[in-house]
Amino acid sequence: MAAAVYITRSAVDDRIRELGLHREGLISAVRAASAAVAGCTVDSPPIARGWLAWHDAVVRLRQEFRPSGWAADDTANFATIFDEAAGIKVAVVNTDDGAGNPISFPTNRSRRGEFSKMAIESNQLRLPFLEPDEAKSPGVTTWYLCIYAVGETVRAELSLPTKCEGGIIGGWKERIILVSGDNDLRVRSPIDLDDGPEFRVQISRK
Repeated sequence: MAAAVYITRSAVDDRIRELGLHREGLISAVRAASAAVAGCTVDSPPIARGWLAWHDAVVRLRQEFRPSGWAADDTANFATIFDEAAGIKVAVVNTDDGAGNPISFPTNRSRRGEFSKMAIESNQLRLPFLEPDEAKSPGVTTWYLCIYAVGETVRAELSLPTKCEGGIIGGWKERIILVSGDNDLRVRSPIDLDDGPEFRVQISRK
């Protein structure tokens, strides 16, 4: 399935606003994940970098967006922020270096659980979640803040997945590129420069 990819500053900001979000809050969560990774040492347990990056990004997302009406939602231990009126959830996932790369695709670094799989399938089918009764949330779409933070390299995007097989995300409907390069100023400070003409790229996995 072809993915709509938003790259320019204006296209990215417009799409983020349509979702009821703002760039500053998303970038703040990316910074939090990057700082968590940077705080690990050779004495840290192997899983520390991934877990702390995910944890700190989720916490920051909630701190940034709860004041504007988003709620913290932990249904079935699936941590998200949730705009119930709009029917939108945002989760965090650590990915490989395909994140932020408009000519590649991100893939999660650890397998997703069954609830994540059902949420992603719901994005594709646009039907009510096939979840346990206590977890049903009809009409909800679940976006992922995809973060790659290894050493000084940070890339990120907000994207809508549509396919998950064996716990691995393998298809995307929309990708909003937030941090696209190792030295991308968008991860450190707001940009005041014009990104050039607005455009969207259609790409598909072969």
